[in-house]
Amino acid sequence: MRAAMRLVFALAAVLLALLPLTSAADFFYNDVTGVAQWEEPEHSVAYEDDEGKKYWFDRETDESVWEFPGKWAEVHSEEHGQAYFFNKDTKESTWDKPEEIAWRRVVNKDEM
Repeated sequence: MRAAMRLVFALAAVLLALLPLTSAADFFYNDVTGVAQWEEPEHSVAYEDDEGKKYWFDRETDESVWEFPGKWAEVHSEEHGQAYFFNKDTKESTWDKPEEIAWRRVVNKDEM
């Protein structure tokens, strides 16, 4: 069931990215919940630099940072060859991406 939900969310993200937007505005998409919205989410949104490396804007310091500025950290497992997520406050770890870290900006490519 979880794999089917991930597939649905991934397909929704692709479809949303391909839809022609009538506005020059970018929108925001959550890869976990499947929510798309025009308003910037309350949690930090991942950006990508020209080489595809993710970074975030930390609203508390007004600086760009390479690590998510919230309580979750994305950590690569050498043993399993994939990322897992670690909560710095509760010390919980999970393979499932938390909603807070799953927001991304979808760029209107027609305006680039």
